[in-house]
Amino acid sequence: MNELTGSHSHSEKAAGNCRTSTRVSSVVRVQVVASDGRPLNSCHPARARELIRKGRALRLSRHPYTIRLLGTATQEAEAQSMLQDAS
Repeated sequence: MNELTGSHSHSEKAAGNCRTSTRVSSVVRVQVVASDGRPLNSCHPARARELIRKGRALRLSRHPYTIRLLGTATQEAEAQSMLQDAS
């Protein structure tokens, strides 16, 4: 190994020159509740924003982020099929 690609010495690690992985692989999901209050499968945040933007859902809470589906049974069935297709 040459000097540029070799391992870090103890003093470099102590000085903080060694890059550490700070990436957390947590999957963000949005909780979904039916119009009658039944919990449904969670969805991706982009899908939740789409449902809210189209007027098919309302935000219930921010922590944990939860949406409630709105509308008639046919609209709710369409929204549920969208959620299942995305999963």
